[in-house]
Amino acid sequence: MTFWKIFLVAVLTIDVSFLPSACAIGTGAFPFFGSSTRKDLVEEETKNHSTPKTERIAKIKKRIKNEIKTARVAGVSIESLKMAQDRGATLDDIKSRINANNLQERKPKGVSKKKETNLADVLFPGISPEEFPRGQAMPITVDTITSHKTLIPFAYYELPVCGPDDIEQIRFKDRKRKNLGERLMGKSLESLSLYDIKVLENKPCTQLCTKNFDYKTIKRMETLVAREYDVQLSLDGLPAHVKTPNGHNIHGYPLGSKLVNEATDKTSFLLNNHVKLTIEYNERDAAPGFVRIVGFSVKPISIAHDTNNLSNTCGNGPVRTKRETLLYLKPDKDNEGRALPVVYSYEVQWKKTDMAWTDRWDTFLLTNVDDSAVLYMSVLNSVMIVIFLTTFIAIIYNDLRVDPNEEEDDSGWKMVHGDVFRPPTYPMSLSVLVGSGAQITVAILVTLILSQTNLINPAMKGQALSNIVLIYVFSGTVSGYISARIFKFCGGKNWKLNTVVTAVAFPGTIIGMFMILNIFLAFCGSSNTVDIFTIFCAFGLWIGVASPLVFFGSFIGFKRDPISVPTRTNQIARVVPPQHYTLEGSKCSSLIIGGLPFLCAVIQFSFLMYSIWMNQYYYHMDYLLATAILLGVCAMMTSVSMCYLRLAREDHRWWWKAFADAASCGLWLFAYSIWYLFACLDLVGIMPYIVYIAYTAMACVIMALYCGSIAFMGCFAFNRIIYNSAFFDQSQKKQIFEP
Repeated sequence: MTFWKIFLVAVLTIDVSFLPSACAIGTGAFPFFGSSTRKDLVEEETKNHSTPKTERIAKIKKRIKNEIKTARVAGVSIESLKMAQDRGATLDDIKSRINANNLQERKPKGVSKKKETNLADVLFPGISPEEFPRGQAMPITVDTITSHKTLIPFAYYELPVCGPDDIEQIRFKDRKRKNLGERLMGKSLESLSLYDIKVLENKPCTQLCTKNFDYKTIKRMETLVAREYDVQLSLDGLPAHVKTPNGHNIHGYPLGSKLVNEATDKTSFLLNNHVKLTIEYNERDAAPGFVRIVGFSVKPISIAHDTNNLSNTCGNGPVRTKRETLLYLKPDKDNEGRALPVVYSYEVQWKKTDMAWTDRWDTFLLTNVDDSAVLYMSVLNSVMIVIFLTTFIAIIYNDLRVDPNEEEDDSGWKMVHGDVFRPPTYPMSLSVLVGSGAQITVAILVTLILSQTNLINPAMKGQALSNIVLIYVFSGTVSGYISARIFKFCGGKNWKLNTVVTAVAFPGTIIGMFMILNIFLAFCGSSNTVDIFTIFCAFGLWIGVASPLVFFGSFIGFKRDPISVPTRTNQIARVVPPQHYTLEGSKCSSLIIGGLPFLCAVIQFSFLMYSIWMNQYYYHMDYLLATAILLGVCAMMTSVSMCYLRLAREDHRWWWKAFADAASCGLWLFAYSIWYLFACLDLVGIMPYIVYIAYTAMACVIMALYCGSIAFMGCFAFNRIIYNSAFFDQSQKKQIFEP
């Protein structure tokens, strides 16, 4: 039975019938609409013959449309909605019940943490609510403007908006202190907005300032609006959101919008120069005279204020959107000297609610479809693959055990006992790759385990990235030790060069790619550019902490005795006989084999991609930990199976192939990332593609080293075990056969 049959059987064990579209994961794009409700509506309306047929059809369509809209808002099927309404339940009751059920299902069960009762404990464990007295000034921070079409953020105060005269002053005076992770993400320009907000004090339409847009400014704002840039605000640590008509919430508010005239196919761009800030508060759970902020929403409005008499458009009442008062961005190339006056304004409304402070994050998560079932099924399928491969390896090992009463069989894998531990070509490169992968493995597993104990919070992306960097840096001893042990076993003598290459190769490659990308972002004027101080800090951690730890691990590894093996290596290498066509092309076979471990984690990759590139919160760390472990085990079992098949055909060149079989999973991830780029993302311009490919390439290299190092060490241990059982007498502690 060849490995390709085994591979096919393992693939067929994966039940993909539950998988939704990868682009729609986590987007709430799965309303379950049935046809029975529409049939009931049609039958009900056709019974009334007193009205014309056209009116009855129009009434049916309107009713169906309302049912669908209501079901989408509630996130349920039309049938479920109708049954609930027949029992007298309102839409709010249905939504509350659904949110409670979803909330109950989404609570993670970590290693050492209880089942939380609210999403605040899931996203931000250990953070207590802050209370504010009446009349206290409330600062609103403005971060950047971002777009899912470009992936390149810009500083808000670099736009033609109301802001301090000295931009540099507000950057360094008013911003909060950022940690290393936030600085590496380029988030070092968060500043205070100019909105004058005080607790429980409503504010009517208030003018901020007036800006005159020239031709170039209008064209620039047109480009930003066309690329769907959003302004990111936050109040009391709560990001602002805009409620969409379908019941979902999006982070930030759009800088503008575009209107398309279907008759003339002409596109017009509008600028949202007025915002209505709605702040929801709870005073029931707070101390007397204090309130807690539980909601922060924004309603952007485009309005051409009357500059001659501002009270006509910005009076005491609320500002409303009207077709005749929209603010159009109309660049006039023939009159470039004529400026477009833009008045920025805002209004504030405080709204009392009974929502608890711990539930204020529900609005960002509970409007999406519950994806725990999909993740559970993906982990279950990964477990099935691992069980299948483990059973296969166990059968192999059981058949390979030597019975002293049976006649010795020197065929197959036993024929290459004198060459199976022959050092491979380029032992320096192999030892460095395996050592770097071992360090990545330790860093990944430790990070995911700590995330189960609330010591690392994935929702606080900057802090989580800081912890990941520190864990990787302090894992340098592992890479130095593993690399030194393998290099010494292969007969390497220059341990200093091996140590230097181990300390420099992977971190230097990642930092080099990061710095080149940072230069490109700086030329584009992106706020995501990392400052020189942060680069020096990262460089200092690399040189001052990580490298000495690598040298320490390498010193210990070279001081120890070489790894013992049960056979001796022949002086002359055995000629490898012609191989089967499925094994002859090692590069092609290794590439195909890497698809099996990739299938174990492809669903998890989909959720991670959506969370990263769509700027969403990811909190399924328990599923991610299980997937990471199963991915490593599957990669090891797959490589061990292929290693045995090659040895059975007297091919002793297993070293690099064992690493490549699993490392090709990184190529599969890169191919999937390219598909995701064109199928699920709508990027505009060349620079967003460069940013996306650069970051995904880094992730794919990490994945390749993670899987490759685990697979190689698994194959090495497997070979030592089977040849030890065949050529080493455990009772007499000596070799049965020597070449």
